Amino acid sequence: MQAKLLEGKVVAMTGGGGGLGRCYGVAMARAGAAVAVADIDTDAAQATVDAITAAGGRAFAVRTDVTRAADFEHLLDQAEARYGPLDVLLNIAGMFPRVALVDMTEETWDAVIALNLRSVYLGARAAIRRMLPRDRGIVLSTASGTGIRGQPKGSAYSASKAGIIGFTRAVSLELKDTNVRINCFGPGATDTPLWRVGKSEEDAKRLLAAGYVYQPDDFSSVVVFLASDLSWPLNGEFISRDLHR
Repeated sequence: MQAKLLEGKVVAMTGGGGGLGRCYGVAMARAGAAVAVADIDTDAAQATVDAITAAGGRAFAVRTDVTRAADFEHLLDQAEARYGPLDVLLNIAGMFPRVALVDMTEETWDAVIALNLRSVYLGARAAIRRMLPRDRGIVLSTASGTGIRGQPKGSAYSASKAGIIGFTRAVSLELKDTNVRINCFGPGATDTPLWRVGKSEEDAKRLLAAGYVYQPDDFSSVVVFLASDLSWPLNGEFISRDLHR
């Protein structure tokens, strides 16, 4: 059913060089989308583009600092110049330093909020300004169950993800009489380099064996669905499978 859900769609994706970005980018391309892969690491972004084109899809890389409004405008300008009007913005870029509050510097706090939350604000604003005159479009952001349940040594990350959930719900109310929608999702603990930070190989193996952690591609079909017109009833929702973790 997923094969052509995004036929003809134009997608811009931040954090596209990471583990989730690579899987989601390939999945969306296989579903028919053309993908602008944004990342501050151009080599990582190009590796995702290579994976997409190897799968028969269309994609190109754009170096993007998602904490800068001008970089978002450049990303969307490039995506639309190459493929046409933007249909979907997928916000994936993020960081998760494991630091107890009493040891956390202001610089670390500010960096997490800037990359995880400010980027969603900047990206959504830039995308929705383009989508509203066309009366169509979808903004999707990666949130987390930690934004609701919290996590030790994750106060900045949890705060940023709670902010994404609240931001999504508030903006959806501003969009309720339009055909532009905004949703967020929590894919659960996923075996990516970001998840492995601060964990020993033994800890990672133990958590994987216990079924605590998912593989990067496990949630791809859900992301494709949320990016498609079939998800039309959903606006302002947080779709999560990890609230119990």
